[in-house]
Amino acid sequence: MYANLDRLLLLSFGFFLLFSAFGTAQGLAAKVLQQNGFKNLGFHSLSMLYLTFGVFSLFSSIIVTKCGMKTSLVLGSLCYAVYIASFILAAMGTINHNLIRGLILAAAALNGFGASILWVA
Repeated sequence: MYANLDRLLLLSFGFFLLFSAFGTAQGLAAKVLQQNGFKNLGFHSLSMLYLTFGVFSLFSSIIVTKCGMKTSLVLGSLCYAVYIASFILAAMGTINHNLIRGLILAAAALNGFGASILWVA
């Protein structure tokens, strides 16, 4: 009767996990980074994320049309995962602060791009 119910449940569970992790990372980023000596990097990364999200939203429908729905969903989800993983380096604290700052801001920009195509797809 419901031929695609298993796919729908899998996709829904995947998005639940992804956005649970992203929401936690987004909420803790500013505070944890500030406590680890990165000053306002958490706020700057969120600013970068939503700035690129706004800019790439203008072009995201073209990208989704060219790449296809499934590819866009996977690519957008991977961009979220990269952003979440970028905070691991900051938590370790053994690498140069400027390198970590650049990686987190680059990951935030990449996530802004990924978010734009994910939400359109």
